[in-house]
Amino acid sequence: MTHNPGIRARLWLAAALPTVLVVVALLWVFLSRYTEDLTEAWQERARVAATQLAGSAEFPLFANDAETLLRLVDASQKGDSQLRAVKLFDRNGRTLAAAGTAEGGVLPFDARTQLLLDETRLTVQVPIAASSSRIDLFQETTGVTVPQSDAAPIGFVMMQFGLESLERRRSELLGWALAATLAAMLLATLLSTAIASRVTGPIGEISQVVQRIASGALDARAEPQHCGVLSGLAQGVNDMAQQVAMTQQELRQQVDLATQELRQQKDAAEQAARLDALTQVLGRRGFTDQAHTEIQRCMRYQHPLSLLMIDIDHFKLINDTHGHATGDAVLLHFAQLLSRELRENDMIGRIGGEEFAVLLPSSNAEQAARVAERMRAAVDQSLIHVRGQPLHFTASFGVAEFQPQELSLESLMARADAALYEAKRQGRNRVLLASPPGA
Repeated sequence: MTHNPGIRARLWLAAALPTVLVVVALLWVFLSRYTEDLTEAWQERARVAATQLAGSAEFPLFANDAETLLRLVDASQKGDSQLRAVKLFDRNGRTLAAAGTAEGGVLPFDARTQLLLDETRLTVQVPIAASSSRIDLFQETTGVTVPQSDAAPIGFVMMQFGLESLERRRSELLGWALAATLAAMLLATLLSTAIASRVTGPIGEISQVVQRIASGALDARAEPQHCGVLSGLAQGVNDMAQQVAMTQQELRQQVDLATQELRQQKDAAEQAARLDALTQVLGRRGFTDQAHTEIQRCMRYQHPLSLLMIDIDHFKLINDTHGHATGDAVLLHFAQLLSRELRENDMIGRIGGEEFAVLLPSSNAEQAARVAERMRAAVDQSLIHVRGQPLHFTASFGVAEFQPQELSLESLMARADAALYEAKRQGRNRVLLASPPGA
């Protein structure tokens, strides 16, 4: 059984990558937080050491005991391997005692504790303030009165620490973090490999079955019991193969039948879109499509072509008086009357509402007017019964002959429509010829 290396690699990445990303993110957060805490602890240690020395140096500094100050500075410097330099200053910034070698300048003398941290050293400077009890003890011992303004600060302690220990701790922490990351990646690799192996094997078998089916071996089947978690997929492939195993003749018959049904549905849909649902004559879209084609033929072969625009007179009154059902019956009866007067190649369409159009190929204006007059007379002489009572109605006609300079159906319809409305203005139930284009 062959496995797909690409699938195995993608599955491995899908399983291992999230684990590695989570571990790296957690370690990064831990390192950032621990490094901040470690630096703050180191600064606090330096501040406490300087504050303790300031407390010890208070009285010797107040008493101007240089020897004691020097012993305190030496003891502080020797007692801490990270302490590079210690200095004691009086209130004017004059060095009273020093041990070790300090790097950089002196911090500004201020009554507040000051810290300066750079890449290689940490410098802390703490003011030394004389407490009232110390002043009282000094006055009792020496008999010298000290002014209150001279009580604080009386000097400063400056300590400078090296950061070798801090950097060593950071390096150790980084080493542990890298080791933990590598361990997590190794574990994720082992788990991902195990998961990929369980998945790629069944996928390889199912892929082989699919390829055999595609090459024509329709009897190829997968073994779901050997596919583990993908047994459902294997069974689905087998079901698919069972369906594909139909004979080519059956498939061809089904395709032919489906194609025929689709063609019939398409023809029916196109016919429904072209015909008016009530009168079963052409709708506006079907009429205009055929009329455009007929105009092109007329221009090509120099044949005459005429258009009738027809409108039922007082149709709104019929609807309002007798109801829309009667109005629909009138429209259907009217379309049938018009259709009886047409030749096989003539076209009739319902343009909208009670308005109809008739296209008469190979007919000039006079011939079209005679056809319109026959239609008008047929409508005028017909009756439709409504609830046992006869209903009489009439129609008005506008006739226009197509002229080459028009070049469009819209212009032809506009002229015929203008003649129609002029017929209505003159009293309805009549036929009028349209004026020439541009008249």
